[in-house]
Formats: sequence, C-alpha cells, structure tokens
Amino acid sequence: MTWLDDLRRSAAVAVGRSPDREGLAARCPQCGRDDTTVVHYLDRRHAEFWCVHCGAVVSTRDLASLRPAPAPAPPDPHAGVLAPAVLSWARSAAGRVPAELDRAAYLQLHSRFDRAGVLPGLPAVSAVIGKLHDHGYRIDPVLAELGCSTPAARERAVYARRWLAGPGRGHCWIVSRETADRPAVSGVESAAEAFLGGGEVSREQLGDLRAALFGTDGGPGARRLLGLFTAAEIEAAVTAYGEGLRPLRDAVLRELES
Repeated sequence: MTWLDDLRRSAAVAVGRSPDREGLAARCPQCGRDDTTVVHYLDRRHAEFWCVHCGAVVSTRDLASLRPAPAPAPPDPHAGVLAPAVLSWARSAAGRVPAELDRAAYLQLHSRFDRAGVLPGLPAVSAVIGKLHDHGYRIDPVLAELGCSTPAARERAVYARRWLAGPGRGHCWIVSRETADRPAVSGVESAAEAFLGGGEVSREQLGDLRAALFGTDGGPGARRLLGLFTAAEIEAAVTAYGEGLRPLRDAVLRELES
C-alpha cells in the first residue's frame, strides 16, 4: 500500500466511510438477526448499521460487537429446475435432493411430492413433460390440453421446461433427433402445398416436411407439430429452407430455452 492509499483510507475513515464496513455485520437488537445487517457508517469511534429484515437503524460505539459478515450462501444447484415448494419439501420431508436430477430422479421426486399432498390437484410432471414435447415446449397449449390453469400448474410446467432445457436436454426431440438429412426443396414445397391445402399427404412427405423445417427425423407426429404454426409461418419456413435456414427449428429451440 502506498502513502497515497494510506491517505485515501484515512480520509474515508474520517468521514465514516471506512472500507472495512463492507465486510462487517452486527446482531440486530430489534429482531435478533445477525445475517441481515448492513454497516453503512464506520469511523474510528462508532458505527451505524441497518437491518434489511426489520428495518431497524442502529448506532453503536461498541465496535467490538461488529463481526465479519457471513459469506453469502452458494446458490442451490437445483433451484432452477425445481419449483420452490418442491425444493423446500425435498430439503425437509424428503431429506435430500439427488445430486444428479436425471429423468428417473426428477419424475420420482415429483411423484413423492404429489403423494405427500403438499399441492393437490397438479398434473403429474410426467404428463407435463410429455405434453411439452408434443407442443414444441410451449406452455399455454400444454396447460390447455391438460385442463389446468392454476398458477401452481403453470409453475410446474415452467420448471419442467427448465429441467428439459438443462439436465433433461438429451430427452428433447429437437436435440436428440436432429438429422443431417436435407430433403429436396421441390419435394418439400409439394408436401407443404398438399398439407396446407388439406390434401392427401403421405408419411414420407410428412417426414420430409419435418426434416426440412425442424431438422429432425423423429419427435411428435408431423401433423401435430405443423399444427402448432400458422399456414403463413409454414410457407415462410419452406421459403427459408430453400435459403438454408430453419426458422421453425429456431422457434422451437427458443421456446425450450425461454
């Protein structure tokens, strides 16, 4: 530390802005919490702090009562894929959360949560995941088909989709069934024209449409999948395919990762 640094530190302490205050905390005399106080003033003789839990503002000359602030708790690695109620239940009633939330562990954990009756009336998470696949990872049509419109049901679908985008990504058809096949543009245009016109479309034509527009060789039925998009969107996607693009595949991936 240079003499200039010493001078700056002394000046900060003189006006109550000691740099040490950022690493200190104190027990709140009003609510008793010792993990929610922030020291905002500190000089050589007294300190002031406030409690973000109860709002108390305290001034003290007992500088010995200040202690190093506790390190922030590390983020829970499962908080992004388990709804708060499920995570809380798993930490308490279930005892623990498996380190790796693969498909079997994720489904089993939710089945046990549902049997415990913490939030009755929710659709099974396995059903939610299945419908997410069917509907291109869009939540609204999933809830509509399951007949569930409660906030808790939506929350379940949101967190299930987050699991699919993370630990469960390998189960997503848009990822696992990706193919390098590129059907001829003329055949795709003919298939799209027949499909949109309500005409007869062979299984091979529907397969070509799916491969062209979504870049996959499997997943939900092509008719169901194409039904998620308007005629204008499909027509535009066919044109884009001729230019080497797959906007509908991009749209599905955005839904998965949103």
